Amino acid sequence: MEAWAVGLIGALVGSVSSFAGIWIQSRHQHKREMTKMVMESATKDRDHLFDLAAKSGKGGPLPPVVLFVHYHAELFKLMGKGQLNQKRLKKLHDENMEIWRLIHQMDEQRRSEGL
Repeated sequence: MEAWAVGLIGALVGSVSSFAGIWIQSRHQHKREMTKMVMESATKDRDHLFDLAAKSGKGGPLPPVVLFVHYHAELFKLMGKGQLNQKRLKKLHDENMEIWRLIHQMDEQRRSEGL
């Protein structure tokens, strides 16, 4: 094989490797940033709900953070895909309500079992 062909193949392999490394690093950085945004948004939403409950004087169980994280993660996904609409938002709300009912039911069961 000619020296120029070997050099060209080497350059191509190096370029592809470099591009792949940058692409993988960029994806991981994007996921970290999205996770941070979801957590911040979920925390602010929960804090806001807590403040509203305190100001109104109404008590009751406050949904766990995981519920807010699920909601905001799915909301960000829908927005990122350009698929946020009334139907999908309603479905997300219904899913979250079902998760909340399940969590509440599991808590009640643990309490009744003395755990």
